[in-house]
Amino acid sequence: MSAAGHAVGVNSSVFARRPVLTGIIVGVVTLAPHLFLKPEAAVGYAAVVIAMIAGVYFGFAVMNGSPRDQMVEFNVAGLFAIAGLLGFLLWPVLLPIAYFAHATWDFAHHNRLRSPLVSIPAWYVPWCVIIDVIVGVGLIVIWRGHGII
Repeated sequence: MSAAGHAVGVNSSVFARRPVLTGIIVGVVTLAPHLFLKPEAAVGYAAVVIAMIAGVYFGFAVMNGSPRDQMVEFNVAGLFAIAGLLGFLLWPVLLPIAYFAHATWDFAHHNRLRSPLVSIPAWYVPWCVIIDVIVGVGLIVIWRGHGII
C-alpha cells in the first residue's frame, strides 16, 4: 500500500481508468509522425511499432502465464515482427493489415471469449484495439496521400 492508502498499481494508471480516451490519444500520437516522415522512414517506423506492440503480450505471458502461454505469445510476436519486416522490405500495405490483425489478436485475449490465452488486464483490450485501428486506418489514409500504397 502507498502512503495514501491505495494499492500500488491496482487500476492506478490513467490508462486503466480511461482506456478509450488514452487509447485515442496514444493512437493519434503514434500516427502523427507519419504526417512528417519521409516515406521510407514512415514505413520503417510503422514496422518497428507493430513489432513492439506485439511484444507486449509476451511480457504479459512472462509475468502471468504458463510456459505454453509464453511460447504462444513469443511466436505470435515473432510473426508480427516478420510482418513488420516484410512490410518494410517488400510490401508496405502489409503494415496496416498487421495493425488490423493485431486488433483481432487483442480481441482473442478478451476474457469473455474464454480463449486459452494468457490473462491480461481487462482495460488493455479496448485500449490496444483503439490504437491498432487508429494507426491502421491512419496509415492507409496518410500513405495513400503520400503515394506509399
